[in-house]
Amino acid sequence: MSDVRRALAEAGFDENAVAEAVREAPFGEAAPLAIRRRAEPLLQLFLLGDAVPSELLPVEARTLEAAGLIERDGDRVRPAVRLFPYEDLLIANDLDDRAEAGDYVPGVTNASRTLAALTIRRNVGRALDLGTGCGLQALLLTRHAETVVATDLNPRALEYVRLNAQLNGRSLETAAGNWFEPVANALFDLIAANPPFVISPDNRLLYRDSELGGEEVCRLLVRGAAARLRQDGHATVLCNWVRRSGGEPWAPLADWVTGTGCDALLLANRPVDPFRYAAQWNEPLLRDRAAFDRAVERWLEYYEREGIGAIGVGAVVLRRRDGDNWWRGYELLMPATGAAGRQLQRLFAAADRPLTDDDLLRTRFRLVEGHRLDQTLTYRGVYDPATVRMTLADGVGLVGLVDAATVEVLFAVDPCQELGRTIADLGAKPTEVLPTVRRLYEGGFLERG
Repeated sequence: MSDVRRALAEAGFDENAVAEAVREAPFGEAAPLAIRRRAEPLLQLFLLGDAVPSELLPVEARTLEAAGLIERDGDRVRPAVRLFPYEDLLIANDLDDRAEAGDYVPGVTNASRTLAALTIRRNVGRALDLGTGCGLQALLLTRHAETVVATDLNPRALEYVRLNAQLNGRSLETAAGNWFEPVANALFDLIAANPPFVISPDNRLLYRDSELGGEEVCRLLVRGAAARLRQDGHATVLCNWVRRSGGEPWAPLADWVTGTGCDALLLANRPVDPFRYAAQWNEPLLRDRAAFDRAVERWLEYYEREGIGAIGVGAVVLRRRDGDNWWRGYELLMPATGAAGRQLQRLFAAADRPLTDDDLLRTRFRLVEGHRLDQTLTYRGVYDPATVRMTLADGVGLVGLVDAATVEVLFAVDPCQELGRTIADLGAKPTEVLPTVRRLYEGGFLERG
């Protein structure tokens, strides 16, 4: 089966081809037209679900048919699955015409990309993909885990996991059942979970809805994952939660992690207002405007009835550790990107070892590879000094704010020289620089040299 993946790649069906096709579209809704204008049958077949003449396929139709990827329709073929290239993998999932089926299996989504970014990538013995769906996380885990277990309540999802494992030449275990039932009390070095976290009055789509409600499912899985981690093991659980009042955006998550035996990073994106949340999750209904309007109104009535002022969106990252455990909350201003697990490890390390002013001055620091500095200057006779924004190509979504006095120090940071010497050489004042340096260190933008 992996020969099929290679044949498709050699025929040009890969991430670059998809990116180029989409890039030609002037806006998102025009992407299907842009793909069709390129007249590349594999993109039309597997991305759009179009039927195409079999004679135009650059891969033998019988090969794709034997793999269960297409079905013949006279002298044309149509897709049996949606197929999407992602990080040198091919991911199969249900076609869009099943989107409203209760056992629908989605493919690569924004949530699955976020979980992939927020998973700590280190070599481990045993890993768990809980609520695996199409199996994307499990396949990514096989790159650095000796044994990977993928679980799901949906039998159709596990069929896709096995198909995708064969398609990509990967070895993993599958187990059917609800939440942690399939693995009982087994322990793992790494757990990734993308649960049905949506907070709504509905309970009909297995990948999205739960009989417990999205918030309760997330709380249950956070605590359940903590109980099934080996010492120094990590877990990342995507979460949605209810916000009924103000306060820090991660505040409701603190009770979830207290007493779990784990340190925890509570990652909170900007809260989503109920109208936007309801509209986004019901977007597939837009083909029937009346059905869309009814669904959104019903969801909004539910939020008003439950006193839900906003919905929190983010993740909890756990690390099992003996001793006095801690948690830290972070407000994310951007989406997670790239190998964000590296920044997560720096966040854990910084929280483990807080630095005093004297510690900072005696420490050798280095800047993180792939960081970016952005500054906007306003002219009023002269340019006003402006705060610089620091972001990471491989980051969880934090933004580091750097004042003008500290920017000069950052340009001179040397991993072979103590920070205090660098500050002295520049003639800067430690009292003006150290608060920002500490924030950057605690935010994972600086690492010890």
